[in-house]
Amino acid sequence: MEKLYLTEQAYTIIWGQQAAEAEVFAAEELAAYLRKITGKAYPIRTDDTAEEEAEIVVGRTSRSGTPSAEGLGDDGFILRSAGKKLYITGGGLRGTLYAVYELLETYLGCRFYSSDFEKIPKRDTIVLEPIDDRQVPVFTVRNNFWADYIQNPGFAAKRKMNGNKGPSLPAKYGGSMPWAGGSCHTIGRLAEMEGDFTDRQPCLTDETIYETVLKNVRKTLAAHPEARFISVSQNDSHDWGVGCQCEKCMQIYRETGSYAGSFLQFVNRIADDIREEYPDVMIHTFAYRYTRQAPKGVVPRPNVMVELCSIEACFRHPLATCTTVGKEHEAADDFAKLIEDWSAISENLSVWDYTTDFANYNLTFPNMAVLRDNMRLFADRNVKYVFEQGAYQSRNGEFCELRGYLLAKLLWDPYMTAEAYDRIVDEFFADYYGEGGAYVRQYMELALAETDHRHVPIYISVEDLYPYRMRENHREGELPDTLTAEKIRSGEGDWSAYTEWYTSVDPHILQEKGEELFAAALDAVTDPAVRQNIQRFGIQVEVMHSFWQYRVMQSHRENLQKVLSGVLGTAEPEIVQNICDAVYSREEEKYTEENRKLKDKMDSLGVFYLTEGFDTRTRESFRFHLPVTHW
Repeated sequence: MEKLYLTEQAYTIIWGQQAAEAEVFAAEELAAYLRKITGKAYPIRTDDTAEEEAEIVVGRTSRSGTPSAEGLGDDGFILRSAGKKLYITGGGLRGTLYAVYELLETYLGCRFYSSDFEKIPKRDTIVLEPIDDRQVPVFTVRNNFWADYIQNPGFAAKRKMNGNKGPSLPAKYGGSMPWAGGSCHTIGRLAEMEGDFTDRQPCLTDETIYETVLKNVRKTLAAHPEARFISVSQNDSHDWGVGCQCEKCMQIYRETGSYAGSFLQFVNRIADDIREEYPDVMIHTFAYRYTRQAPKGVVPRPNVMVELCSIEACFRHPLATCTTVGKEHEAADDFAKLIEDWSAISENLSVWDYTTDFANYNLTFPNMAVLRDNMRLFADRNVKYVFEQGAYQSRNGEFCELRGYLLAKLLWDPYMTAEAYDRIVDEFFADYYGEGGAYVRQYMELALAETDHRHVPIYISVEDLYPYRMRENHREGELPDTLTAEKIRSGEGDWSAYTEWYTSVDPHILQEKGEELFAAALDAVTDPAVRQNIQRFGIQVEVMHSFWQYRVMQSHRENLQKVLSGVLGTAEPEIVQNICDAVYSREEEKYTEENRKLKDKMDSLGVFYLTEGFDTRTRESFRFHLPVTHW
């Protein structure tokens, strides 16, 4: 087989006269990036022109030698050289475009790290060894639900994401498998329930409810003829929520051993009733919270997709081996057992996985070491659809680009070796953070080391994950000799000496060291784009500092109140209160001003959300010490 000399010979890019929009875009992208790499123009012609010796044949064409797309599905592809020709052949929808990005990345050295940061090498000469590369993804649907992928479909396509929740991908990116109606928690709307549905579920043995849901499923599908999925899934609930407790529903629970028994029977009926009318539509439902256990004696229909959610799990350790979960009563429901049970009965198993701290988007979430293990578990259990949920409303300041990049790589190839995975991580730090990458890497590794012994759920506070260190300065009840009741009553003097009389709050080592590493990383870099990447990384360090500073303020007040009350006794609480209020007010004013500056920095970097429900752009005041809450 011959080598390909893409710069020394006059290559032409060929597409088919009947090319789909995504194939046309694939050829245009290839020409555009080849020009960025070489500075050379690569003409594009249709396959009705005379055949030349040196051609890059993109998509389905009439050119002899074009490989068959059989078995590639919608997303698989073939890169194959023959003589002086390079064939880029893809499956029906997105495969050809994905093949172009694979060529650019694997064979030509391009890197697509985020929507606004690419690495494009400059080369005068391109010589390629003979290529015969056929790839078909393990997962049918790959959804990287991080903001950069949702808000930038072109970038999602570069990372081979065909996600089907959130906005559909435009046709030039190959489109995606669209949903009719919402993609989760739909039963309340379909059953025409009123009010807040949270923790309320309809009776699934009520025939009126069934007919109402069936009617609305048909109505929704009629309004969306392009749809390939429709969700008939339970209303959202807190971890203590359960389904209907009527005798009929409870009888099914006793027979099947799971609340999923009645729900799956209900969904199976829907699937049976619409199959002939909508043979290409998959009915989606959840194994989530109270329906997480697989039922006995009930099997999902072939046109039913069950989506198992990992919400109760620990995300610091591999899902396959960690048996710790969020609540004691769930101790028998570790994720490894749940996915094994569901995969045993489901032809179309999906996983909804969680990859950030939903209570504190900008708190360092130490799950980077388990992403590969978890994705391999999904593949081993024959999962077909994977939904990786992250900070989806906006970017966050907590490795969102790194995590999104790694998830995209794993979603395409969950069986990559540890060595290949480590090379990807090394490359990312070197390219995305430049000369500051070594310092940023140290921070990530310190976060992993400091949490290796902890179980980390998806709702966790900074004090639980990175606890502050309390230092004792004086024993309880020991009072300063120089402080008198008269001095306190005068209201004059410097009270700061007593704000750390009994205890001091020292920052966690990750914060302390993180501030040094962040400063060193910034000092090492002059390129504006790379400095912006480091500044976004630094948000997590600065947010942790703000959490700590708030706890310091609380501690100062507690210390001062104990000291003053110890001297005065309990007879004059107003004096103590007034002094403490005045000191706290001055500290809070300074704290608020620092937070305003940090808010402005976050806004300039596109980091708008503190938690899943807190948008900084809609708030007058700005605080980082939000309570840890699910909603």
